[in-house]
Amino acid sequence: MVHGQQKPMQLVAASAQPRIVFVLGKGGVGRSTVAAALASSWARRQARVLILQWAISDPIGPWFGAEPAGALPVTVSPGVDVVNFSLDYALRAYFVDHLNAGWLYRRVIRARPVAHLLEVAPGLAEMFFIGQLWWLTNLAASEAGLRYDRIVVDAPATGHGSPLLDVPATMATMRGADLFALESRRVADMMADPAQIGAVIVTLPEALVVRETLELHQRVRTSLGRAPNAALVNRSAASLVAQPDPGAWLDRLTAQVSPANAQLVAGVHRELHARLDTETQLRNRLSDATVHGVDSFAELPGHTPRQVVSALVQQLGGNA
Repeated sequence: MVHGQQKPMQLVAASAQPRIVFVLGKGGVGRSTVAAALASSWARRQARVLILQWAISDPIGPWFGAEPAGALPVTVSPGVDVVNFSLDYALRAYFVDHLNAGWLYRRVIRARPVAHLLEVAPGLAEMFFIGQLWWLTNLAASEAGLRYDRIVVDAPATGHGSPLLDVPATMATMRGADLFALESRRVADMMADPAQIGAVIVTLPEALVVRETLELHQRVRTSLGRAPNAALVNRSAASLVAQPDPGAWLDRLTAQVSPANAQLVAGVHRELHARLDTETQLRNRLSDATVHGVDSFAELPGHTPRQVVSALVQQLGGNA
């Protein structure tokens, strides 16, 4: 069940909502599950959707029975493609396919000293990642026959994902030739446009995770100049602990079990209340973003990841 003023799928599926949504959050909170669910929901509304990842290995493709995606898009379900970002492929696509400068790519970019420098240069990979987003939304249809109505960015964990939003500011501090300046303006304009770029934060009602979520929320506001479109609280306790007082039902339950089990039940209930208090604090601090609580989209025993994604689509207002 989803708790909040508005269902997240309604938020991101409306025609006025961003064409590109970054799914951000700490590792292990369920970002990839949310990304897959958002893409699946859009696809069920007849949109062609791409999930763009930046991971060591694609986790989403195998969920749908497909091979792990590489630098080229792989269709994993009707209307949904997955691709995994590769800096080497992005450099080749930019210099060879886009600029028609194969000689520059072969003789300069792939020369050993330059190639090593490009791999370790701070922020370069992030710049090309955002550049690939711009290409996908503006030139991919004409240059590669790739047409996507929506793109979901399954961003890396917070420490690596949030710097993606800082790319326009980084590029603005760099001086370059006219071509670089033009590319920089294009990327900056895309990131500044709320019709093009939005963000969804995924979190858990745990103190350390919430602390990082609040820092991420502020970073999104600073980088994009606006609040995230929504925050999803995985494993929300709101529906499990409806009242601050345990009430008569807890007394009846504990009366039917042994004293040891009664203490265990009471302890679980206190833990749920603590999680609810943490979630309430988060909601109060994120007053400028719509916060939704989801009971759970963790992978449960006996459930495949695809079933978990399908269940989350249903919870978020889509059609499984």
